[in-house]
Amino acid sequence: MKKIALLAFSMALAATVAGCHKDETTSKDRDLAGVNVAVGESSRYSKLFVLNEGAWQKNNATLDFFRIGDGNYVSDAFSQMNPTVTQGLGDTGNDLALHDGELWIVMNGSGMVHVVDAFDEELEASIAVPDPRYIAFDDDYAYVSSYAGAVYGGEPTKGKVYKIDVDSYQIIGSVEVGCQPEGLDIVDGNLYVANSGGYNPVHEKTVSVIDLDSFKVVGSVEVASNLKGLKADGLGSYWVSTYGEGRYDASWNYIQTEACSLHRVRSGKVTTVAGVHISCMDACDGNLWAIGNDRELEGGHVLTLYQVSHDLSVKKTEFGGTDLSRVNNPYGILVNPENGDLYIADASYTDAGKVHCFDKNLKHKWTATAGMLPAHMVLY
Repeated sequence: MKKIALLAFSMALAATVAGCHKDETTSKDRDLAGVNVAVGESSRYSKLFVLNEGAWQKNNATLDFFRIGDGNYVSDAFSQMNPTVTQGLGDTGNDLALHDGELWIVMNGSGMVHVVDAFDEELEASIAVPDPRYIAFDDDYAYVSSYAGAVYGGEPTKGKVYKIDVDSYQIIGSVEVGCQPEGLDIVDGNLYVANSGGYNPVHEKTVSVIDLDSFKVVGSVEVASNLKGLKADGLGSYWVSTYGEGRYDASWNYIQTEACSLHRVRSGKVTTVAGVHISCMDACDGNLWAIGNDRELEGGHVLTLYQVSHDLSVKKTEFGGTDLSRVNNPYGILVNPENGDLYIADASYTDAGKVHCFDKNLKHKWTATAGMLPAHMVLY
């Protein structure tokens, strides 16, 4: 009887808490005015969140947001809304994703995944994950790629993918994949994981295939050397990018010997998209938007926006001579599916970075000063 009474009380309390949260119409962050950088717009989205990676081992990663309705850019919103969290987000923010009203923030250097209420940036949970890299979701679970303790120059170490229950915030399983896994995403009941092998003398070339029902590796797809990003296109395929290959000369100058590249995988068949030298990318409505140096192997530096359609046709726009020339060091890209706006994170390794917004015709709309190394963005 006591168990039944306690259960009834707990359910009633949970319903009351959920009801209060659902009925709350004004975010607690309403007093964070920020800096006005644009004219407010009507949108189904309320905020653009920006994760600033921060410098390695400097513990200075931050979370910003652009409030679309009033055009204000708010810096370091996480610390302002969580003043008792003395260490802030922590060290080296490596990925940012939205799931069911929550921001999941992957902190590589701190070995932590933070869960934050997207409504008011309040911390809900912190989950310890070794060497986390990127995150993907199905309905009930989060999946995080991990280097799993690998050390540069050490023995080859297989990476892992950790499975987290999104309700309890508990790790409920892990599975071994290739060395130094990076991007991952879900297509038709399978989780695909890009293995880089970036710490090894010979890099990995495969995408691991994990069946989500059994949470076991059921195969692999050979794509290219030193894989990096992986994004589903919403049409039953996924895009994979590579870091490329290179070497150091006698003076320790890095020489690129194989360009960063882009590949599409559909039903296990790999198609290389020729002439796309990709450093960051975003998939939207079956198409891909990417940025890279179109003269990567020719000794030049020509920043280029690549628009790759689902039929693999490519449109190239060089930054020079366009409004995109405002961008100096593109470090992240996001497309607004509602209106085609393009957000580009512009990093500086010694100072605060910037976030630029361009409309679908690539005309400049606004620029905001961000934190150190802005890279990862999501719309809420």
